[in-house]
Amino acid sequence: MKTKLFSLKELGVVTLIFVFAFAVHGCKKDSPGANQVFMQNTAFNPSTITVSKNATVTWSNKDGMAHTVTSDAGAFSSGNIAAGGSFSFQFTTTGTYQYHCTIHSGMTGTVIVQ
Repeated sequence: MKTKLFSLKELGVVTLIFVFAFAVHGCKKDSPGANQVFMQNTAFNPSTITVSKNATVTWSNKDGMAHTVTSDAGAFSSGNIAAGGSFSFQFTTTGTYQYHCTIHSGMTGTVIVQ
């Protein structure tokens, strides 16, 4: 006696469910975690981040081109960060720190240290 596990129609439905689940998961954008900023789509994401005194912020380059993280007041400067690279800085003093990318003038951000 032969046992049939799935009909062709049932197999097609199961396949579609797996393809849909993979497509949804595969299209999900990375999102930054605590004290993280992504350089993505020629922008800092998030553009403003609030952290505690002595926290370290890490910027990760998710674009296919180089960026910089450069303090407007000279407090920190990453130099060029290649695609896939990162830069971290520890904020030991409270205040508001404006920064930008020296390569892409429209990329600006703010770190608020409390």
